[in-house]
Amino acid sequence: MNTTRTPLFYMANLGSEISRALLEYEKKDFQKMRDSILRAEDIIKKIKEFEEMKGRTGELEILKSIIADLNQKKFEINKDQLLSYFNPFVDRLMSL
Repeated sequence: MNTTRTPLFYMANLGSEISRALLEYEKKDFQKMRDSILRAEDIIKKIKEFEEMKGRTGELEILKSIIADLNQKKFEINKDQLLSYFNPFVDRLMSL
């Protein structure tokens, strides 16, 4: 597997952090959830730094708002749909 730090790499890892945050949310382990949220926010910042992401950050803003809601202990979207959003990134990364 290629572990070059590309936007694809970070998007796949963002999915992992959001998945972890949701798991902790369901367990009501809010400290661990916040830790995952902080890591997810850092990943989003890294993704935005890539030149090829300029002008393509709308989806990242939506993800940031979902993370912000989760951080306020409210999650109002379908968990499976959110997590399935990240599947293509993981699949592409794993096929490299």
